[in-house]
Amino acid sequence: MTYDRRLKEFRNMITQAEYYDYILNTVVFWDKALIMPKKSIEYRSSVISFLGDKRYRLLSSPEFADYITYFDGNKENSEVTEAMIRNLKQSSEGISAIPQNEYKRYITLIAKSEQIWEEAKVTNDFEKFLPYLKEIMATFRKFADYWGYEKEPYDALLNFYVEDFSCDKVDKLIEPLKPALIEFNYEQNHKARKGVDKDQIKKILGDVPVEKQLEIWKYILKEIGFDFECGRVDPGPYTTILANNPTDVRIINSYEPDDITVGIFNVLHSGGKGIYQQNIDLSLMGTMLADPPSCAIKESIGRFYENIIGKNYGFWQRIFYGLCQILPDIEKVGIDNMYSYINRTDAGPIRISAGESTYLLHIIIRYELERHLIAGNIDEEECRRIWNEKYKEYLGVNVKSDSDGILQDIHWASGYIGYFPTYILANIVSAQFTGIMENELGSLDSLLEKEGIGKINEWMKANVYKYGSLYDSYDLIKTASGEELNPQYYMDYLRKKFSL
Repeated sequence: MTYDRRLKEFRNMITQAEYYDYILNTVVFWDKALIMPKKSIEYRSSVISFLGDKRYRLLSSPEFADYITYFDGNKENSEVTEAMIRNLKQSSEGISAIPQNEYKRYITLIAKSEQIWEEAKVTNDFEKFLPYLKEIMATFRKFADYWGYEKEPYDALLNFYVEDFSCDKVDKLIEPLKPALIEFNYEQNHKARKGVDKDQIKKILGDVPVEKQLEIWKYILKEIGFDFECGRVDPGPYTTILANNPTDVRIINSYEPDDITVGIFNVLHSGGKGIYQQNIDLSLMGTMLADPPSCAIKESIGRFYENIIGKNYGFWQRIFYGLCQILPDIEKVGIDNMYSYINRTDAGPIRISAGESTYLLHIIIRYELERHLIAGNIDEEECRRIWNEKYKEYLGVNVKSDSDGILQDIHWASGYIGYFPTYILANIVSAQFTGIMENELGSLDSLLEKEGIGKINEWMKANVYKYGSLYDSYDLIKTASGEELNPQYYMDYLRKKFSL
């Protein structure tokens, strides 16, 4: 069989795997989150397990492995095929390392645990979710053993989300940040508050119904360049993005009735990631490369739109009139008060509502907990107590409920163990892309105020988005910015904005 014939047949198999991903992530999970009747969970879990098993069998089959062996290092490979094999080797090795029956059991577990978590969060009942948390953590201790690691089991989970990532690397990144952020937060907690607070805004706006908030989200998504012919947004119990090809990107957005900024910044984050997905080169479909190279790079773009764009005064100057057309009472708050409110530095218990100066402390708490849980140094029963103690120590916050504490994130229920540290990289990368972009295009403040986001999106598409996973994370950073990962950009950004 000729090289071209083999490649065509191999890409047909890869396309089948992408079809499974599309059915599971873009159709089944979207329906499960928004529409599925509650009592359907048992049957739906079986369907998800069945489809997950089909995908597992395909990617772990001897035929698939033979194709990888044939193309690995083949001199006829194009740049795309080389990248395809690099990614497939990593993913197929990760899947095939897990026994098939255990993988199928894991898929079923996650399908059920997400719904139990959702119920537990609503009823403020950590004990209800605890048995599932214990089983999930036990599962990932096994997965870490299957995948292998040099120093500690959590390294294997970090490496699953970002290539060549480890606890040593995370520790090195947070070493200068953690004490500086804790000290800054302590100082802010002992300063007199300036500007409006949540209660004052609520008094002016009242509770904003979901229909009106959805109208605001759609307006903002259009302003930042999200293509509604290739995507949609719906209110839901948590915030996520479901995207398995550039032409179908679905945002599920959570919100608070008494604080419109929660939904606004959730949708800016997910909308940024959606714009990334929509601008990946379509020719990469059928190669498993039509996706960001890692969760850290994907999250860096989410953080870029959420914080660097979304909390910029020039951006608010552009959107404020439109917001007033949808919600006239916001004019009574005023643009300066809104800008002050969204850039507040006071600490709170909720990660997704955290300001930029405290956000990484939320992530560091989760990193430290996960690391010790996977190592077996602490038990799941201790999580709530340790969580609350760390929030008091690092942020000066008293956590008043499980819903606002250990149950606030869906990540553990969804099996995203080892995911939180990607946000540390994401913040650094978003600041680095911003620094390089400003060197080429000029101040973002000026661009956003005078021209809007068009040139910014064009720069991102040309330097980041279009490549998908053609490059690994570190090579993409170097390609886009002309240098290796450099945490100094993030430190400079924080110092400039908050006088750290």
